[in-house]
Amino acid sequence: MKRVILIVFAGCLIGLPLAADTEKSSDIEVIVTASRVEEETTAVAAYVTVLTEEELSAAGQSTLVDSLQSLAGVHFRSTSGNAAQAEVSMRGFGENSHGRVLVLLDGRRLNRPDMASINWLEIPIENIERVEVVRGGSSVLYGDNAVAGVVNIITKQGSAGFDIGVSGQYGSYNSNQERVEVSGSTGALTLAVTGEHSATEGYRDRSAYESLAFGTNVRLELDTLSSSLALSYNKLFYQMPGELTEAQMAADPTQAINPADESNNQYLNADIGMSYGPSDRWLLDANLSYGLKFIQSDMVSYPSYTDLTLKTIAFTPKLKTELDLLAGNRLIVGIDCYYDRMTVDSYSDAGRTSTTSEYLLSKATAGAYLTDDLSLFESLTLSAGARYELIQIAAETLKTSGAPLDERELLQSLVYDVGLLFKPLPSAKLWLKHGTVYRYPFLDEIVDLYGWMPVAFNTDLEPERGIDNEIGIEAVLFDALRLAGNGFCLEMKDEIAYNSTTSLNENMEDTRHLGVEAEAAFTPFAWLELSGNYTYTASTFRAGANQGRTVPLAPEHQAEAGAVFRLPINLSAGISGRYVGEQYSGGDYDNSLNTLDDYWLLDLYVHYTPRFIPGKLDLYFGIENLLDQLYASSGYDYGTYVAYYPEAGRTWKVGGSYRY
Repeated sequence: MKRVILIVFAGCLIGLPLAADTEKSSDIEVIVTASRVEEETTAVAAYVTVLTEEELSAAGQSTLVDSLQSLAGVHFRSTSGNAAQAEVSMRGFGENSHGRVLVLLDGRRLNRPDMASINWLEIPIENIERVEVVRGGSSVLYGDNAVAGVVNIITKQGSAGFDIGVSGQYGSYNSNQERVEVSGSTGALTLAVTGEHSATEGYRDRSAYESLAFGTNVRLELDTLSSSLALSYNKLFYQMPGELTEAQMAADPTQAINPADESNNQYLNADIGMSYGPSDRWLLDANLSYGLKFIQSDMVSYPSYTDLTLKTIAFTPKLKTELDLLAGNRLIVGIDCYYDRMTVDSYSDAGRTSTTSEYLLSKATAGAYLTDDLSLFESLTLSAGARYELIQIAAETLKTSGAPLDERELLQSLVYDVGLLFKPLPSAKLWLKHGTVYRYPFLDEIVDLYGWMPVAFNTDLEPERGIDNEIGIEAVLFDALRLAGNGFCLEMKDEIAYNSTTSLNENMEDTRHLGVEAEAAFTPFAWLELSGNYTYTASTFRAGANQGRTVPLAPEHQAEAGAVFRLPINLSAGISGRYVGEQYSGGDYDNSLNTLDDYWLLDLYVHYTPRFIPGKLDLYFGIENLLDQLYASSGYDYGTYVAYYPEAGRTWKVGGSYRY
């Protein structure tokens, strides 16, 4: 199977120039993620996918996770069954994989330096204009976390005139979602405001969640100067049903073992942006951002009662200039400054009447980067970039019954990348890329505040570092067939994972992440769209006692296939199937325990847009996991048994939206 995939991939590389139609090209998409300035996707030496607003809403998707998990190279798993805390994985990373994927909101990072995963409900899906997914390392441009890929969520700006939209959805387990959006413009000023409420009782006992989110974007566009203000707020409550043994899962996958574990969270993001472009060749912009995250966790099963408050301030100016050098030269220089301050308070009871400990952790970051794209010829571009970053991590005790803590550590990183982009046709590109990547430890990886060992500053924990190599292709043939894919080899050193034997976060032996990501989309007729993708990832240990073993929680095979039928009277129907291969449970480094079984998921939906009424009305009905597959996307080795976290069985949903 592996050889077949590689042969097909190589064949595409060889055969592309012969098959392409030199007279036709597709509409060019413009993205900002791959270089931090606007550019066409065909000018990027990377495998990029753009999900538009229409694609996000076509099947009535409830959350961004529903859409992202269908893409090549993107995988999600969850221990609670709710999308808000789903953990994203790219390039075959296992535990804490979300720490190697950078998630941005309008170009500003949502990743925080704690171990909690991204809250995917922070941004109402109605507030999203598009989502850009760039696979591969981007440490030069973005620094920490951008090891395996970058996901950039672009929010809507106000539309011309006045626009209002409402939508609602209801489904299995009393799941419901209500949204409202208002946008408009007057002169140079645009405004967009959205609100969203979503809730469910959950597939499992004690797996309910409820989310309330708001977002607004105000923008002023003048001749050479523009400014923006973006705000978002999310309040989230969710329950944690806990793990099940294999026997418990087979007997009743809906049961819960945790009596009252739950969490109340709040998130606030604010960003002020300024951009000055006196000509097409010069652009200076800067953003000042503030982020607040508050997590109140009641883990009755441990017991543990904690409040985490994390505040982030960021300042990120950059300059772009284009010069007449050979066929063209674009230079981007920038500075990224962040300060994160995290306090963790622990209590003896859920009522928080007595504080047992209080810790203050912080991370100060200052990084500078430079990238240069030199067009050697009209169809050949050489790119290069470098970043130097310095951080200080500090931890101190504000209150404790144990040994006090007052530690600081200074870390630095110097990374680079080089790439070569060849565009034989306007609608085709081939690229090579080589670079280095890194990730700093989470603050609560360095100082384990929730484990069984005495709290201490882990001075032995080193940053993760790696070397990333890629080759890729993308082409549109005859305006009907789109092919894209890449091959990659990511050599990592000092990946961090929890060791249940020592009860410490530790650096693992060297690992290799080798694979292929490929997709195809074909529109043979106006009424039929076919698509599919396949991901092969071999993540293995390269040294130590587990040399040759597979990295846990990293499925080797993933595939997705779908068809959309556009029927008369503005009716469309879609069917999609997703396959995820077996994987070893978290912590099973010697691969000695049972694997998490592979699974197939089949989804159906029907979408109707009547044209006989004013405005735009969309109605849809969908069924997910049609075959009622029993599966677990996540599981962990607890020494004497494997803990499973079942996902939902067959579910249905019905909904609609109206825009005027």
